[in-house]
Amino acid sequence: MIDWPLTIFEVWHYTVNTIGIFSNALLICLCIFKTPRVIRSYAVLMLNFAISDFGACITDLFVGQRLIPAGIALAYISNGPCKYISGTACYVGYSLMLHFFAHSLWSLLLSFAYRYYILFHSSPSRTTLMLIICIIYTPSFFQWITFLIANDDQTKVETYLRDRFPDYDFDNKTITGTLNILESWQAMFTILHMTLPVTPVYCTILVLRKKIIKELASVAGTMAKMSHATKNMHKQLLRALTIQACLPFFFSVAVASYAIGQLGIYNSPILEYLTFSSLLFIPVISPLISIYFVRPYRTTVVLWYYHFRAAKIRSIIKPPTTTTNFFDGESGPKKSMFWNGTEYQSAARSNHSQQSHHY
Repeated sequence: MIDWPLTIFEVWHYTVNTIGIFSNALLICLCIFKTPRVIRSYAVLMLNFAISDFGACITDLFVGQRLIPAGIALAYISNGPCKYISGTACYVGYSLMLHFFAHSLWSLLLSFAYRYYILFHSSPSRTTLMLIICIIYTPSFFQWITFLIANDDQTKVETYLRDRFPDYDFDNKTITGTLNILESWQAMFTILHMTLPVTPVYCTILVLRKKIIKELASVAGTMAKMSHATKNMHKQLLRALTIQACLPFFFSVAVASYAIGQLGIYNSPILEYLTFSSLLFIPVISPLISIYFVRPYRTTVVLWYYHFRAAKIRSIIKPPTTTTNFFDGESGPKKSMFWNGTEYQSAARSNHSQQSHHY
């Protein structure tokens, strides 16, 4: 019998993670090699975001985690390639994945704070931004290290799950988890760090977005003769802010689906798969926003695309390496075709036209 929730979950995760890995790898390359001087400071933030999202996609693809909240216990079924290694490998990968998602949330807040700051001050140096990134990364790094020791015996966790969910299929599953999250401060810290900041961070981002839009509108109002290019730049920035401000919503969906099960309100495989399926929107959408709305990056990608198409066309339509004679054995000028980069031309026709001018 086909497990449809698992099948849909796997198709979704493999597809979305593949897109996310490619998009973030592309953004990393653009940040390193194609960043103009005027946005090098902000590129540090985009690079930080891209690395974090790239790690989230890689680890999510590796573990393919299903989250099962069960009273005071919290268990996980790993459906990714890690299950062919060991349960410990799955748990380490899961811990790493959580810390990437947590850091992404703080990085998003930092991005909005930076945009608001530079409206009134000069852009901070790249060294200063890297120091700030290290500071906001500290809680996520601490979460990753401490959560590694919150894993209980797999056999005991599986026995607990079978008693609590007799209708679930746990045969041949890679199961890890914590039997009592109330007695494990490492697990509790991870839960609180992954859930509590979401609402205040989301509200702060919305407030910053409103202030940024208000300031941009006031600047536009005082500059009646603003150039068309500047007006377009403001419009692009407002669109980018609007889309990026929606990203924490997916954190909220993940937290809600987890809380419903952990509080015992309702347990369902759909909710258990939804937790991390909804989070995947963030590391996939975020790099696409940066690539599209940062014009030098968008221009570079477009140029690469046309170079790729041109190379593909040239590989299909290969130019002849030798001349082709159409009247072998006959007297008179021989017609030969040659490639001049854009079209085929007849040498004999060219000679004939030159001769006709002499008559």
